[in-house]
Amino acid sequence: MLSAGQRNHRIRFERRAAAADDGYGNVREAYAALFDCWAGFRPKFGREQLAAGRLEATLQGALTVLAFGATKGVTAADRVVFLTGPYAGKACQIRSIVPTPDAREIEFLLEEGSAT
Repeated sequence: MLSAGQRNHRIRFERRAAAADDGYGNVREAYAALFDCWAGFRPKFGREQLAAGRLEATLQGALTVLAFGATKGVTAADRVVFLTGPYAGKACQIRSIVPTPDAREIEFLLEEGSAT
């Protein structure tokens, strides 16, 4: 279990919202905020992938939050946006959701910059 000092990233969970057409047939991806909370994040380093013929580094890691009503309702279709810290402004897709054995926390495996 993470101590309060280890949950030092302020994050926002967001859910895909109905996207509106701009009148020219373009549909923008839109997300609506679900809630903000504190989380611990352990990045996974050394991952690069080939995208469009060039190497591209992606942010991956494990995000740990306390388990409560709102976090238990998060699905893999939602996303996480970092609000503070070195990753502020980065939006990541949720790849998997794993509750800890004692059910006090939930661990989300995240990846930035890949197709959902």
